[in-house]
Amino acid sequence: MFCATLRSTGKIALPVVLALAATGFAQTSTPAAQAPAVSATGSVIGQAPKIEDRNAFIVVGVTVRTNNAREAGGQGQIPQMWQGAMQSGVLESIPNRTGDGLVVVYSDYASDNTGDYNYTLGYRVTSADKIPPGMVAKTIHAGKYAAMTSEQGAPQVVIPALWQRIAGMTPEQLGGARAYQTDFETFGDTTDWGNMEMTAHIGLK
Repeated sequence: MFCATLRSTGKIALPVVLALAATGFAQTSTPAAQAPAVSATGSVIGQAPKIEDRNAFIVVGVTVRTNNAREAGGQGQIPQMWQGAMQSGVLESIPNRTGDGLVVVYSDYASDNTGDYNYTLGYRVTSADKIPPGMVAKTIHAGKYAAMTSEQGAPQVVIPALWQRIAGMTPEQLGGARAYQTDFETFGDTTDWGNMEMTAHIGLK
């Protein structure tokens, strides 16, 4: 299980928390078409988004309401939420889980990537009939999503790099304009979180 693995490898825990927290404020990066994104190895990342038609599904987990400016200042709520969830193992109490891969949901946008949003860390579930105290259920809207997978490597490198690439893409490159309803990140059942990859799924209009 991810939580147990992370708690047993304390040296990895803090970098993972800080890196995953960076995904929110990385969305505010200024587009720079003249400077293509590069991987951890120095190669240019030219991956085109994969356009998916997604059915709705539910994620249960812990949540905070925040914004990119707050998280970018280094005093955001996301790192503390990750740290608390990983150290306590609270996510292991979620019933009706489907798979062991963690999911992060961005939802309830006040406007676009400059406004407030809810950031939820949890697991996909088959039913939200029993939600543990202190947790919420978030529904991923059905619709079209642009999926892009990061390079494999250190999370503090590859995850911000992916979001920076997404932020620099035009609607034509992304496959459509962002809907700002629900976006989500998926993480495989990874045992080596110092060398991992993440897939971002961006909701489109």
